[in-house]
Amino acid sequence: MAEKEKKQVKFIGKMREGSGKSASRSLRRSGFIPAVLYGADEENKLLSVEKKSAELSFRHVSGHNIMADLIVDENDTKTTLKTIVKEVQTDPITGEILHIDFYHIGRNQPVSLNIPVRVIGECAGVKEGGILEHDLREIPVEGLPDLLPETIDIDVSELKIGESLFIRDVKVPEGVRILLDSEHVVVTVIAPKIEVEAAPVAEEAAVPEEAQQPKVLTQEIAEERRREKEAKKETEKGS
Repeated sequence: MAEKEKKQVKFIGKMREGSGKSASRSLRRSGFIPAVLYGADEENKLLSVEKKSAELSFRHVSGHNIMADLIVDENDTKTTLKTIVKEVQTDPITGEILHIDFYHIGRNQPVSLNIPVRVIGECAGVKEGGILEHDLREIPVEGLPDLLPETIDIDVSELKIGESLFIRDVKVPEGVRILLDSEHVVVTVIAPKIEVEAAPVAEEAAVPEEAQQPKVLTQEIAEERRREKEAKKETEKGS
């Protein structure tokens, strides 16, 4: 299978002077998002990122620690930098992007990222009625920026009920190292949950009819018992 083409996530930004809430609000009104660029042994740089291009980029990616090319326009000179989108602040109500943090990395500088897991194939265990359970949605890896994959594909076609795929089964490009123990579970097919109906309450043990319906001591019965006792006494006297 041909290697999947890696999507290029790009952001376009310009250097900015002002800082603070007032300057940030003004930027947003004019169609830009305030941002900051920082890196190891580098001074922080204040940027303004085009809002439309940023929103378009975020439609194809999610979360943080996203690999991205940042095109910085400084004094009419454009420079493309390899960065990681470390944090995206959004409005909790409207979802509007309020601020972006970029971390500048060198091409020869190894980085650590969480790469999303993508499940591929029709799972045999699911066809049998099982449930595919994701123990890991992302896998932490380390490697050079150009070597890191966009996703880590996990083929579950042969996975049956009760079986799991482990980190040891995961394939990553040469030069990329997974930062988890090889016995860590990635996905598992579990058996379907069967609802066991509550056993019906056992019927009460059969009770003799006499116990169920006690005889009522009527006048006739009482008189009969009295005669039986008297007859017994007479018999005992004559003996």
